[in-house]
Amino acid sequence: MCNKSHLVAGILLTSLVLAPQIWGQEPPDAAPEAGIEAPPAAVDPVPPIPGTRQPAQQLTLEMMVRQGGPILWVIAGLGFIALVLALYLLLTVTPRREAPATLVKRAHAQVRAGDLRGAYQMCEGRDELLANVLRAGLQMAGHDRYVIQDAMESEGERGAAGLWQKISYLNNIATIAPLLGLLGTVWGMMQAFSTIAFDDAQVKGIAVAYSVSMAMVTTAAGLILAIPAMAIYYYLRGRVVKILAEVEAEASELVELMARSPES
Repeated sequence: MCNKSHLVAGILLTSLVLAPQIWGQEPPDAAPEAGIEAPPAAVDPVPPIPGTRQPAQQLTLEMMVRQGGPILWVIAGLGFIALVLALYLLLTVTPRREAPATLVKRAHAQVRAGDLRGAYQMCEGRDELLANVLRAGLQMAGHDRYVIQDAMESEGERGAAGLWQKISYLNNIATIAPLLGLLGTVWGMMQAFSTIAFDDAQVKGIAVAYSVSMAMVTTAAGLILAIPAMAIYYYLRGRVVKILAEVEAEASELVELMARSPES
């Protein structure tokens, strides 16, 4: 009878120990000692709900600057130069400056009065295109009409070349900027393909995306600089054409006046 009771007690104890393992549960840990708190259980992150879109990270200006690399800094430097040059040309290359109305009126009055020396002294020390052309003609006062006209035309051609040279720098920047953007594009694509070919890391897709984004940023920066620079260049080219037309008209009229001048 005693042996049977011991056997029954052993079977019950074994079932209590093995029951959690049979049902896929761990046996309860021992109770924590008094005064020591058990650490909180780790909480698993809540998985995203199927069918919902997570908010995408926005592309900021700081990220674009980092992704552009050194080529983007070169384009930014050209952009600063283009801005300063455009402001300078817009303020200086104007018909009002190169053929001022006050100079035209005074020159006409002095030439009609026969004061060619006074007209020459008035034009001396000035840097306007019309003043240079008139001074070249007054230097040949007393010669034949075609000599005076040739001198004024030669000076006008030199002044026109100077004006075209001034605005050509803006055209050069507008031409170089897209080429730099294309260079950044080629460099970024080379890095992307080299990452695909030689990198065995698990983050290969991130590296490829970074290289491609660098290529796109430099291309966009080059176009952003080239488009307004080219637009301002065409606007200034129209101004130069207008200036040359006005100077040519005033020079022809002054040649006629000098030919009829009493001192000629």
